[in-house]
Amino acid sequence: GTIVELIAGPFKGEKAVVKRVDSAKEEITVELYESVVPIPITVRGDNVRVVEKISDR
Repeated sequence: GTIVELIAGPFKGEKAVVKRVDSAKEEITVELYESVVPIPITVRGDNVRVVEKISDR
């Protein structure tokens, strides 16, 4: 649920919502924040910057 900004790749500058984190592969699956159709995109963990962290409940 954390909001991140993509800082590399074809979607650079776009904001996205984190859906899944794979610590073993250092990959994050995100969905673009303002997308009409939610498409999951898998990116490396170092290609994102946290914009807004949602606390665990």
